[in-house]
Amino acid sequence: MQKKINSKYVSLILGIAFIITTTITLQSTSAQTVLASKYGGDHETSQAVKSKAEVVDKEQLSKELSHEQIVSLTDQFIDTLVQEADEQNRVVNFDTKSALLNEFENISTKEVAAGYVDYYYTEKNEGLYIKPTETPPWFNEHNDYDMIHKDSNTVYIKQENTTDLYGTYTIIFEFKWKADQWYISDISHQ
Repeated sequence: MQKKINSKYVSLILGIAFIITTTITLQSTSAQTVLASKYGGDHETSQAVKSKAEVVDKEQLSKELSHEQIVSLTDQFIDTLVQEADEQNRVVNFDTKSALLNEFENISTKEVAAGYVDYYYTEKNEGLYIKPTETPPWFNEHNDYDMIHKDSNTVYIKQENTTDLYGTYTIIFEFKWKADQWYISDISHQ
């Protein structure tokens, strides 16, 4: 009698497992059919559409501008702007503004960098010279900021800071997504 009861339970469990497996398979096939009919194609087409959607989702995730990316790009910008110079303020690693501007290629647009390079550097026959002055008011990674999404490829970072030298100021960075990376496309100070 015990064996009859156990075999009934085994049969019942196997039957339920079969029903669940069949239901899942039918739902998957139904979803593929809906995708295929929506995008004009068969099940293989629906698989391609699903794969494309997964790629778009992964791309969207990589496009999210993170705090680490903001800090990295703003640090790279200021580190590139402030060059090592000798006792006469002659830049050690670059002889021309053009050569220095090329260093900003993966950080910002040349137009943004050119404004700063023109302000802080003088080019002479003997080489490139840094003007003895303070660095500009800049992003502080430890302070809060607002992130404003203009569109899927443009983000504004707005931060208010206070320093002894500049007092209270607002700095706004425009970041653009292009060629699978973020770069600084505009900087303004208020």
